[in-house]
Amino acid sequence: MNLEAVYLQMPTLAQNFVCNIMGWRIQRSRFGPSFLEQLRQVKKRAQWSTDRVLEFRDQRLRSFLVHCAETVPYYRRLFAEAGFQPERVRTLSDLAGLPVLTKAIVQGQDTELLSESIRPRERVPMHTSGTTGGGLRFAVTTAAVHEQWAVWSRYRQWHGLGQNTWQGYFAGRSVVPLAQKRPPYWRYNFPGRQILFSGYHMGPATLETYVSLLRQRQPPWLHGYPSLLALLAGYLDERRESLGYDLRWITTGAENLLPRQIDVIERTLGVRPIQHYGMAEAVANFSQCPRGKLHVDEDFAAVEFLPLPQGGYRVVGTNFSNLATPLVRYEVGDVVDWDAGDTCDCGLPGRIVRRVDGRQEDYVILRNGARLGRMDHVFKDMTAIREAQIVQEEPGQITVRVVKNPRYGSSDESQLLEEFQKRVGDQATIRVEYTERIPRTESGKLRFVISKVGKGQLVSAAPDAAAGRGNGST
Repeated sequence: MNLEAVYLQMPTLAQNFVCNIMGWRIQRSRFGPSFLEQLRQVKKRAQWSTDRVLEFRDQRLRSFLVHCAETVPYYRRLFAEAGFQPERVRTLSDLAGLPVLTKAIVQGQDTELLSESIRPRERVPMHTSGTTGGGLRFAVTTAAVHEQWAVWSRYRQWHGLGQNTWQGYFAGRSVVPLAQKRPPYWRYNFPGRQILFSGYHMGPATLETYVSLLRQRQPPWLHGYPSLLALLAGYLDERRESLGYDLRWITTGAENLLPRQIDVIERTLGVRPIQHYGMAEAVANFSQCPRGKLHVDEDFAAVEFLPLPQGGYRVVGTNFSNLATPLVRYEVGDVVDWDAGDTCDCGLPGRIVRRVDGRQEDYVILRNGARLGRMDHVFKDMTAIREAQIVQEEPGQITVRVVKNPRYGSSDESQLLEEFQKRVGDQATIRVEYTERIPRTESGKLRFVISKVGKGQLVSAAPDAAAGRGNGST
């Protein structure tokens, strides 16, 4: 049974009830009994010196690699073939003899990457689409979930954000049926203190209702995709209006926060957005400190920056907090600007990342003029898709480039079209184009959405957009 389809057929009152039930379940899973102890520990580590934190990271990495060798079939074979001895690892540079792990490998070796020491009933299912559009399912432990949320809560507390602060949430969840033509374009999650705004209904004709609801409810915190928050700010900016209440925090995630977005958000909403970099796979995490710099959370994951010939660094990480599905030297797919000489006087440990040059996505323009930001939720459960890219030549026309894995079949294409239809309805025509490879940008990044429509372009169409055109298309 497709539970999402059932949900979308419910009346608004019932949908709010479901959102609250799901919100309660999410709160219980993220902030369970061990969460407070995890939070206490990670806050304590933030007071350590950088040298002490790096020593802690390296000890934890070594123990994790021994765990991999003893309990994970994939690494047992890999380490033996490479002559790799995990007990001899002293720091990140000792990992260089191991190959980089890609999402495609994980998709093909999912059961072989499970630790034999974690019983099936102790595994918590997790899934993600990530920046390349291919679905990924894996297992985590409850302790790993609690630690990840402890690290994220630590970062929020640096900026004065409490766990019970009400939040306006702007992201890609299908909380409102696409066919709905009248407000409310939001639902409520009271256990999570959230107003869940539909990103799929944000357009010239509807944004006034979003602004009215915000003015009525006055949540002190807005969180979500930068592209959607910039849409909201841009709407107010065009009308020379403000929200009209004391908004205190804006946080972003899932997309790269661009300078132009920072400018319009801060100028219009009166708050400078705070950014954070993380992912469900938990192989890397960067948190913005009160001085505005991104620090690598060295105590949470072993993060490597591998240089690219054309400049910038690939993000590769090891998720030593998750014993259920260990990912060693996992390629995130993002590129950063980093210099070992960068420092910060805030007192917090961790290397400094100047800029995340990844996750940049254009908008998709529908026939009615609505602009859709991040579309990754379309691919959340599409595990037979290795990579995907959305290309738009004109409003209301969408081409989906797909790199199939061997399991892909006709039913997957039907599911893909159905997922798009849920989000765009009759406001766009979808065409699927299969290819062996999706070209990267000059910086090595796969751009998930490329628009050749002026109003849909988030970044210049020059060299990166050109790099995304049709080489290898069929």
